[in-house]
Amino acid sequence: MSDGPKICGACNKSIANHWVIGLDKFWHQDCFCCGLCSRVVDAKETFYEKDGKPVCHRCQTKNFVEKCAVCQDPIIGTRLIYSDIHYHYTCKNCKKCGQPFQEAEHDKIKILENGDFVHDSVR
Repeated sequence: MSDGPKICGACNKSIANHWVIGLDKFWHQDCFCCGLCSRVVDAKETFYEKDGKPVCHRCQTKNFVEKCAVCQDPIIGTRLIYSDIHYHYTCKNCKKCGQPFQEAEHDKIKILENGDFVHDSVR
């Protein structure tokens, strides 16, 4: 980033004062917008990058994060995956005992040939 005139990463116009720095560019505060929903992204909020443009957390979660096959909510963090289908641990129940799985039980979860998930200890 140079010490010369600041040029906005969105509109390519000169920035006189009050700028935001993000994605290694200067931006007018009102030009630092989500590339998907066009909402102004506050300089203090978490944002992501897609094609050189900021993406707000809400759009990132809605559009680019895997969703649980049971509840359809985004999955942030660990998950159960079988045949490229993603589940929250607590949304998938043991087919034998009916209890939901816990992340701490990961090594004790068995997937049967038919795709059913079961606790390894349940017979």
